[in-house]
Amino acid sequence: MSDEDIDVSMQAFRDKLENMKQLGCALLLTGNVSEEVSREMSRKLFGEAVMPRTRVLALADQQAEAVPEFLPGDVGPDDEDVYVTEYDCSCRTATAASDGTGPQAGPTGSGRDRLDDLRADLCDTLATAKIAHSGFRPAELRLSVFSLSYLLNHHDVAAVERFVSATTDHVRGASGMAHFHLPVADDARPVQRLAPLFDARVELREKHGHPEQRWHFPGWDAPTNWAGL
Repeated sequence: MSDEDIDVSMQAFRDKLENMKQLGCALLLTGNVSEEVSREMSRKLFGEAVMPRTRVLALADQQAEAVPEFLPGDVGPDDEDVYVTEYDCSCRTATAASDGTGPQAGPTGSGRDRLDDLRADLCDTLATAKIAHSGFRPAELRLSVFSLSYLLNHHDVAAVERFVSATTDHVRGASGMAHFHLPVADDARPVQRLAPLFDARVELREKHGHPEQRWHFPGWDAPTNWAGL
């Protein structure tokens, strides 16, 4: 491949990312990687701490103590524009919730009810934050869900599809960016089933102890080259 081909490919990649930022998007993060790599990718996708963002983190299989590991440096779980929701919707770490201005957690249930509660809680949180900011600038809203693997182990795929669709509709409607972790092989059956719901897949791997990423876009003949996070 010539230098000119590389430049064109990189420009196409940058143009694609900029377009997704402007319109809103949802990313599926795949690959058999450690939780630390997943957390590092979340920190990257949540955006630099110096940039004004509304960050929403939904944890299905992590304890509240892990929240700071998903957030970029100098951003804490008690910051005004950080919302954290857990799978059973019984615990939230967010200033807006603690002072009574944010959405309240619904009743804790089991099975399908718990996933419905998580969906409703996230959608309410996004709606409340959008009103509080009188709307968002493109890419100002960032949302992360960790992890779809856990949800798929407790619900059928159709229920998880409905959860993803409802959540990403809200994020795209606010020109935000959402990323959902599914730490399994990129060619695994759950990835094939859920991938059409997303604007792109970000495949992760660890090579010689270093995390790498490559992007898969619908309609592109091949993924991007591997690159460091």
